[in-house]
Amino acid sequence: MNGVAPGTVLVARYRLDAPAPSDLADVSAWTAHDQILDRDVRVSLVAGPRVAEALDSARRAALVSDQRLTRVLDVGTEDDVAYVVTEPFTGLTLSEVVAGGIVDPQQARALVGEAASALETARRRGVHHLALRPDCVRIDGSRVVVTGLGIDAGIAGQDQGDPVRTSRADAVGLVSLLYYAMTARWPGPALDVPWIQDAVVHPLPAQRDDDGTVRLSSVRYDVPQDLDTLCAQTFRTVAGDGEDWTRDLSGEGPAQPADVVAALEPWGEVSVVAAIPDFVPAGSPGVSRQSVRSVFDGGASSPPGTPPPAAPVRRPSTGRIRRVSSVPVAAGAGAAAATATAPTAPAPYAAAAYAPPPAPGETAALDVGQSAPTAPDGSAVGPPPPAPPPRRGPRRFNATPFVIVLVLGLVGFGVYWATNTAFEGFEPPLQSEGRSTAGTDEDAPAPDGEDTGSTGDEEPAEPEPAPEVRPVIAQGTALDPEGDALDPSNEGEHPEAVQRAYDGQPETFWFTRKYTSPQFGGLRDKGVGYAISLEEKAPVTTVVLDTAVSGGNVEIRASDVDDPTSGKVLASGPLSPGVEFELPAGTETASLVLWFTELPQNAAGENRVELNEILLS
Repeated sequence: MNGVAPGTVLVARYRLDAPAPSDLADVSAWTAHDQILDRDVRVSLVAGPRVAEALDSARRAALVSDQRLTRVLDVGTEDDVAYVVTEPFTGLTLSEVVAGGIVDPQQARALVGEAASALETARRRGVHHLALRPDCVRIDGSRVVVTGLGIDAGIAGQDQGDPVRTSRADAVGLVSLLYYAMTARWPGPALDVPWIQDAVVHPLPAQRDDDGTVRLSSVRYDVPQDLDTLCAQTFRTVAGDGEDWTRDLSGEGPAQPADVVAALEPWGEVSVVAAIPDFVPAGSPGVSRQSVRSVFDGGASSPPGTPPPAAPVRRPSTGRIRRVSSVPVAAGAGAAAATATAPTAPAPYAAAAYAPPPAPGETAALDVGQSAPTAPDGSAVGPPPPAPPPRRGPRRFNATPFVIVLVLGLVGFGVYWATNTAFEGFEPPLQSEGRSTAGTDEDAPAPDGEDTGSTGDEEPAEPEPAPEVRPVIAQGTALDPEGDALDPSNEGEHPEAVQRAYDGQPETFWFTRKYTSPQFGGLRDKGVGYAISLEEKAPVTTVVLDTAVSGGNVEIRASDVDDPTSGKVLASGPLSPGVEFELPAGTETASLVLWFTELPQNAAGENRVELNEILLS
């Protein structure tokens, strides 16, 4: 829409963040932030010829509260821009779920059963969806959420005036979702209609034969008999074209969502998302050629998730790289081969080359070229025995004895120190001018005549700041002092629902009785109220009323349950969604009273007060 961009703020409250997907024509959806209640919301900007119908249908949907329906929070216009504010959407659409695989029959039973229960709650408040399709059902874990209640029917131009036709239309839509979840084929009204965007990918239509839509059991063999019968009865009068959205679909089959609930009960917990297979990300690395070759080179298989190995290095089977120049001649056959190729020296010289150095007083070994040694009698001396192999390096220093002596010395010192310490008197670890600093004697008074050493110039310690007290609601009370609340037959201003106004759940609310006029139909002279009791007395600067009604007048008084109208009026004004009241500076109280002197109107035009949440700060 023109003039709308990220950062735009609607009605000084909703900041638009980014565009959001929507399959509706003439609707621009945005993720947004409610700056008053500090929460994320979804804003749908409506244009086209059916703006009035869409806003009116959304206001009607705001009356419905169910955790399986996206709640309508605000509806309005600003500078010719029509908007509908709802809770943000979460989870996967049914189209996305089926794209990952068709759903098990029992899970389809649970999924559609939850959606049917939600729409039955809406039907009892006179609100119908009338635009059910796969993209308006979401699965968030074990939670089913139906989106688009109200605004979708308005954009589609659906008339909610005939309760019989509208209830039957929602029942057919629910059974169509059941058939689609198990077959990936859409048997309901054609989705190729003007109020759905052309760019949206529609599911394939269900196959048809002479009797209409092909039976579910003909498509899937594992379908229970009751589901097959439900689908067969429902689609006998459905032609599968765009006119089915507004055509009277009377005939056999369920007439309202409650009938679908009864046909599907009982069902278990929804866990259909867990059945979707995990797909490999598009950017995952492929199999490298080197990693494949390493498998055939004898490497052990890697556990799942191990990155591809580096380029293989050609190594011997031992795992060590051969260095030929430094490997000595091995014993055995290798040594014999080396000896055969080497020149042979005379035995005396060969022995002399390996003889050990002479001991003192002995004759040194002959050098090469000397004559062979002889005995004193002139006989030849034989070769000496073979010498031991030479040492390969200097002898290592053995430090073990020194380490043992050092350890024994440390142990002895430790025993000596422990013995002396154990038998010494228990004295303070630190002495300062004859006084101990280990205990708490610093604060004790000094004996008479003893100088404490204080100079009198020490600064007093700063007192710790008192903890901040926040206003916390402890109790709420519905006030009807002029009414007939003491009459046992009178329900009063719904005292059983007072906790809903501060239970932290915006989808619940406290409400008064309905009156024929904003002035209480002449039954009240002063009004009705809601008393707030805090856990303890605390400063209050702001009161925010989260409500879906508009108009009327409320006075915030510094009073209590016993005398609600006597206190000072701290703030007043009309009600609106998220209205904020600033209290005078320095207001500190243990109780407040919201006194309504004039009733607002809700989306259905009823004169009554509805308080979803009361927020104090």
